[in-house]
Amino acid sequence: MATTENDKVKSSRDHYYGNYDKLNSFISYYYQIYLFRELNRNKILEIGIGNKTVSRYLQQNGYNVTTCDYNEHLEPDYVADIRQLPFDDNSFDVVLACEVLEHLPWSDVPQALSELHRVAGDYCIISVPTVRLFVEFVMKFPMILQIFKRTWFDIFLTVPLPIFTKCSKHHHWEMGMKGYSFGKIRKTLRQRFRILKEARPVLNPRHHFFVLEKV
Repeated sequence: MATTENDKVKSSRDHYYGNYDKLNSFISYYYQIYLFRELNRNKILEIGIGNKTVSRYLQQNGYNVTTCDYNEHLEPDYVADIRQLPFDDNSFDVVLACEVLEHLPWSDVPQALSELHRVAGDYCIISVPTVRLFVEFVMKFPMILQIFKRTWFDIFLTVPLPIFTKCSKHHHWEMGMKGYSFGKIRKTLRQRFRILKEARPVLNPRHHFFVLEKV
């Protein structure tokens, strides 16, 4: 049976609305929103919109949000490739590109970062998947906020796994695997940005966030 255009649309949407409706995904959404709001800016470009959870939340809270994705079936404001963005220089206060770069061959990543740098006025926030062996303990108890001024304690122990040479089937590379160390990723980012902050989401160490400032 031939695949219809409606089938393609449904498959594309089901991928993001089914596979991404999990706790770890919403933890990642929270970090995207939290890190953006920390920058105290208004105009944002989101590249790689998924199920639009982040963009819709920000729009509903009064932020100026433009969305961009290569997948037209997700109905972004602009359909484009991150390696060739259809925007003028310094068009946005912040550019958000989470879990996007790993879908490109590593040889194309510098070009993508160049485009992010070009269209961002001030900052970029990116996240990339990581490969590592870890053990995490999260503790929460009554009165923790009142006593310690924090909502949880997180104990995280990790060991890099550079022996791994394969990653998810839709990815070309992942941070921490052989040939793509944390140091290599940081060095590549520093060619165009200053790394202001890194964040590892609690209960979702698979994603690693970088808050970047243009230089």
